[in-house]
Amino acid sequence: MNVFDTSIIGFLNKFSQKSHTFDLFMVSIVENDFVKGVVLVSILWFFWFQKSNKITYNRECIIICILSCLVAIVAARALALSLPMRVRPILSPSINFKRPFGMETFGLIGWSSFPSDNAVMFFSLATGIFLISRKIGILSYLYVLGVICFPRVYLGYHFPTDILAGAIIGILITFVISLKRISRPITRKVFEFSSRHSGLFYMLTFLLIYEMSTLFGEIRATGIYIYSLLDRFI
Repeated sequence: MNVFDTSIIGFLNKFSQKSHTFDLFMVSIVENDFVKGVVLVSILWFFWFQKSNKITYNRECIIICILSCLVAIVAARALALSLPMRVRPILSPSINFKRPFGMETFGLIGWSSFPSDNAVMFFSLATGIFLISRKIGILSYLYVLGVICFPRVYLGYHFPTDILAGAIIGILITFVISLKRISRPITRKVFEFSSRHSGLFYMLTFLLIYEMSTLFGEIRATGIYIYSLLDRFI
């Protein structure tokens, strides 16, 4: 445990159980997919359909953003599974963490806190928005930091370094994939597919963006269920 994490966690935890309203508000934000993901992905739809002399560039950035989010979440899961297990603050026996009102921990047991999946995914998404519009991108970064990540630290889901590492991973992956020698062949193929199979393209895009907005919650739940069935019968 480092001083950076313990000092911030210790400071924020002083406010735990001071107000039922505030604690429950933090819990409701963490559990609300609309607040977390839908607000941000709706910005992608806005730029996709907005009439602009940059419409081709905007759509290229959105394709890059979706691909980056997929790569980022896979990278985050790979790191979480390959690195040593890091117990979340709320479950750590070395921290005298005061649990905020309304907090449940059963869904966190067995999941490493490093890096933060939410930080990886939504900082990657915010970076995709930043490529289109710096002003809205900066606002998106602030939204991810304040609305998505801060409650997770306050509630003991993550240490600050989990968020910091996730942000760096998400941002770097998006910027790397946005390099023209990487992105141009991909976006060209996607545009060709969309012109030939527009109905299928928009159906798949909708499904992908929907899952992004929920951090692939349904896919994760299905995977866990299938794994439990296989573990039971094999």
